[in-house]
Amino acid sequence: MPDSGMPWAIIVSLVVIVFIFPARSARIIILTIPFSVLAAFALMQALGVTSNIMSIGGIAIAVGVLVDAGIVMVENAHRHLAEMKPGENRAVVVLRSAQQVGRPIFFSLVIILLSFMPIFFLEGQEGKLFKPLAITKSGAMAAAAVLAVTIVPALIAALLKGKIIHEDQNPVSRFLRRLYAPVMQWSLARKKTVLVVSAAIFVGTA
Repeated sequence: MPDSGMPWAIIVSLVVIVFIFPARSARIIILTIPFSVLAAFALMQALGVTSNIMSIGGIAIAVGVLVDAGIVMVENAHRHLAEMKPGENRAVVVLRSAQQVGRPIFFSLVIILLSFMPIFFLEGQEGKLFKPLAITKSGAMAAAAVLAVTIVPALIAALLKGKIIHEDQNPVSRFLRRLYAPVMQWSLARKKTVLVVSAAIFVGTA
């Protein structure tokens, strides 16, 4: 991976390790990053896109999004595995959890890809400037979408052995939940105030 993209991949990997518990689950998610980036480079090679600041920038921008689908898949598998009944087949449980979220996460990434379609119709200097970014970002995200519904469930079934700790036992999640719960309760108790303030901020921004 080029130097311009490596720091972002390292940062994203560290964040995943901190928030995804246990660490072996984080490995599954992190593995999707290099494969998705390699797919983007393969697309660059096939389309004759040169390695420049815009094409590499597209990969750097996409790195944070590449892990989203894997995180959703792994977290849902965690919940199902932690709640599985004694004697239940682990592979069947993983398959059921993947089927539950596979379709939504796949189409969520496809929708993001479609939002970049107008860039491909740019012409002149604008097209030359932004098309490489759109190509590499779209290629990486398309690969991540395919990996999320194919390789990630297989890795979950193969690597997540033994007792799975429920997400409520994640120390980072517990800490953040304690911070967030009072804010959420305050907001829900004062819905009108929150909506009015949000509308005022929106108008002021506009």
